[in-house]
Amino acid sequence: MGRSVVLGALLLLLVANVSFTQAQTVEKYFKVGSTPQLSPQPVSGAISSIVWKYDKNLLAEWVRGSIDLTYYSKFRGRTTLKTDTGVLEISNMTTAETGLYSVEINNQVQSQVYQIVVIKGVPIPEVILQPLACNRPSTCGLKCHGDITNAGPVTYSWKKDDGEWEDGQDRRNLTSLEMDSVKTFTCRMKNPVSQNESKAFKNPFYQEKTAGTESSSSPVGPIVGGIIVLLVLVAAGLGFWKREDLKKKFLKPNTPNTEQPNSPINGKTPTEENTVLMSDVESGSKANSGGVNSDPKPEETGLPNGEDGGSSS
Repeated sequence: MGRSVVLGALLLLLVANVSFTQAQTVEKYFKVGSTPQLSPQPVSGAISSIVWKYDKNLLAEWVRGSIDLTYYSKFRGRTTLKTDTGVLEISNMTTAETGLYSVEINNQVQSQVYQIVVIKGVPIPEVILQPLACNRPSTCGLKCHGDITNAGPVTYSWKKDDGEWEDGQDRRNLTSLEMDSVKTFTCRMKNPVSQNESKAFKNPFYQEKTAGTESSSSPVGPIVGGIIVLLVLVAAGLGFWKREDLKKKFLKPNTPNTEQPNSPINGKTPTEENTVLMSDVESGSKANSGGVNSDPKPEETGLPNGEDGGSSS
């Protein structure tokens, strides 16, 4: 009974120690070629000894009055340890330096350790169409392409035209709506130490909308079209009304007249009357031309009015 209790207590202590150690692990990302600084936890009193380790290997060591400041292995020539604070600097980091870094101050191993991850910056990506020979009936997609070797973890975002960035994957499928309505696509790669975005990729399926090919989904087109049709109908109605009005005004039928141009005058038509008058004129003309005067004027005979020149008393 007592032995079981002791074993249980030891197991709990072990689990608690492991959890405590894991909770003190600080993960940090650094870019290839950078110079990170690793700081120990504060200590009470003056620092008399420092030992930094990379995984389980010695990286740097110093003991006052006993061991001069010494750097080991691949860290020689590019490492600096400040003996008054215990801060460690390593220049020109490479992916080979990824690992666990721990420190011992005044012969006490500190609970905080650094999980260092050295990665490359992300490249400038390029948006490519996949498959290259895709068409509308097939499933077309876009890929955010770039060499991300030793650059992970990488996250991806997409932007349509000048819209907001949307989180996504390195590949996205195109919908029918996007094919018709989105002019450009842009992708962005991002990791803990860098980010880059592609040039705007022109959608090969997009066609510029003209005044005659506006999208039917927009309410503006039908509204404008309805107004135009209404105006045409109104104009046609006004034109028809005006034409009928003019016809009534200028082409109305003649009303009866008491004296028609061809109505008989004194039993004769105007044509017949004119014919008679012309005949009389012609007869008078012939008589005057023959010298016959049946009624000479008194001035021509030389006799007073009322006297007969041929009579005697």
